[in-house]
Amino acid sequence: MKTIISKISFLFMITILSGCASITESKNQSMSVTTGEVTGAMCTLSNSKGSYYVTTPGSVMVRNACDQLSISCTKEGYVPANPAAGTVQDKSKNMAWGNLVFGGIIGLAVDRSTGAGCQYPQQNIFYPMKKASQ
Repeated sequence: MKTIISKISFLFMITILSGCASITESKNQSMSVTTGEVTGAMCTLSNSKGSYYVTTPGSVMVRNACDQLSISCTKEGYVPANPAAGTVQDKSKNMAWGNLVFGGIIGLAVDRSTGAGCQYPQQNIFYPMKKASQ
């Protein structure tokens, strides 16, 4: 009887702790943004979890999401030198892979929907700007 209760308890704990990254990992991370020699640009970082604002050079806390982070910066008299610099692709965290063993589809879904299973590997964003042509 004790072994049956132990097995049921063990299975219950695995079910409860199925979202490994949701429990052990942070859902936020700090992102630094610079615009080269241009300072004082207003930048917006956006993903499916929200929009975050920073003046360059500076840092801002963003909520992780399992989708790309879009960056746009503006300053009067300046334009982006490289518009392709305006995205950072997400990457799965190592802890999220624990769901394959312990949490299965439910744990993986929880980690992806909360953003806890993903991070942005590029934490220092360089968004170059240049003087606008007259």
